[in-house]
Amino acid sequence: MRVAPNTIDLSLTHAERALLSALAEPWRDLLYVPGPDFTSQLEPGLYRSAFVVVPAQGPAIRISSFVAPAFGIELCRLQIETLPGFRAEMLGSFFDPERRGQIFVMTKDREAVAAQPADRDGWSYAGPPLGERLSRVERVRLIRERVTAQLDGQPVGWSADRGLVIDIAGGEPCLLLASAESAEQALFLPMPRLHRALLGSSPVPGATARELLGYGEWPEPFELALETVAT
Repeated sequence: MRVAPNTIDLSLTHAERALLSALAEPWRDLLYVPGPDFTSQLEPGLYRSAFVVVPAQGPAIRISSFVAPAFGIELCRLQIETLPGFRAEMLGSFFDPERRGQIFVMTKDREAVAAQPADRDGWSYAGPPLGERLSRVERVRLIRERVTAQLDGQPVGWSADRGLVIDIAGGEPCLLLASAESAEQALFLPMPRLHRALLGSSPVPGATARELLGYGEWPEPFELALETVAT
C-alpha cells in the first residue's frame, strides 16, 4: 500500500497499550451504560455503549471511542482508560442480564432528575449470560486499519487502532470496535457473525470490511488494509 503525503496516525497511546495486558486475562464482569441506542433492530447482536471491563486484577477499564476530525470527515479509534471508581448500580451487566442498570429521567414536575431502572425493551442486554465465556479470555489483539484514498481529488491517508479481538479459550472471539458516531460509545459483538470479515473471513455482499468500518459510500478511490496486532 502506498503512503499518502497527508497521513494521520490514530494509534493507542503508550498508556492505553499498557492496559491491554489486564484485558488479556479472565474477566470478572463486563458492564455497560444502558439507554435507547444500546441495541438496533437492523444489527441484532451488536451493542452500542461505553463499556467497563472488570479484569481479574487491577482497576476497572473503560472502553469507548476517540473521534478526531480530519480531512473534513471524522475518523475514530478505540479509547481505553482506567476507571478507579464508578457507581456499579447505574450499569448493566453482560454477566448477569438481570442487572440492567439505571437511567436518569425528569421527575413528573420536571424540576429534577431521578434514577430509574432501564427496563424498556432494547435499552439493556437480554441475551444469555456471558460470564462463562469471558472468564476464559486468553488473549487480546488489536485490529489496525491503514487507508490511502482520494478525497476531493487530494491524496489522504491514516492508520487507526479500530478494535480489539477478545480471544476466548475453546470458543469464538468477541469484538470491541470504535465508532465515529459518538465518542461516548463503542461497539461490542459477543459473536462476530458478519464482522468476521474484519478477521479475514470471506465477506458476504453488503458486509465487506470497508462497509463494516463505515467507508462503504466513499465516492473516490479508497484502499483499505487490515491487520491484527499482538499485544
